[in-house]
Amino acid sequence: MRINVIGYGTVGKAQAFLMRKLEHEVFIFDPYVFPSITAPEESVDLTFICTPENAVDESVQALIKERVKGLYVIKSTLSVGTTEALMKKYSVHIMHNPEFLRENSAYEDVKNPDRIIIGQCCKEHGEKLASLYSPMKKPVYITDPTTSEVAKLLSNSHLAMLITFWNEANELAQKLGLNIRELAEMVTADSRISSYGTDKFGEPFEGKCLPANLDQLITAFHGAGSNPLLFEAIKKYNQRLSK
Repeated sequence: MRINVIGYGTVGKAQAFLMRKLEHEVFIFDPYVFPSITAPEESVDLTFICTPENAVDESVQALIKERVKGLYVIKSTLSVGTTEALMKKYSVHIMHNPEFLRENSAYEDVKNPDRIIIGQCCKEHGEKLASLYSPMKKPVYITDPTTSEVAKLLSNSHLAMLITFWNEANELAQKLGLNIRELAEMVTADSRISSYGTDKFGEPFEGKCLPANLDQLITAFHGAGSNPLLFEAIKKYNQRLSK
């Protein structure tokens, strides 16, 4: 396939790397990184949008303006309902295919995902995108775009919750004069309990993803008329640690 990658940050670089590894022809469009390239490639089979969320709408506009052919697929993490809203706004088919990357190991993560989630615009396009990933032999979940958006936010918010759990457990251990690493080893010996978050006790979760995704999830709860007590508490505790 001939594939555009819009945005050449961590996500865009990893996605371009993966597509080349799968032996596709890749074109990069990012005016901040490659100012000499003034427009995305027009004659392609598929375009991955890998920009920050605030540039996704602009990217879709650019693709339509330049009459770029093929499927439009957003890799960016989005606020809930964004993909559906963009499809209605521009009357085009768009899919959401979230990334699950760590910034310091993005190339390794993109080669070895635990799963691939496709928020399809329609069955035909969903199957076409799934076939692109089929050589990787990983579980593929095909759903609607809003479910895909929420799955990404829940995934990162769950990780934020685990970090917070162990940070608060560490606070109790310190008060009681106990060894938190010994406690964590005993507790996580239960195969049902994750050890994620036990590598850096007492440190808040930071970076580009977890805090922002937690905020997006909280906003989704409020937009749905619900009060996210757990997720609000996670945010509040993490803010206290960050001071």
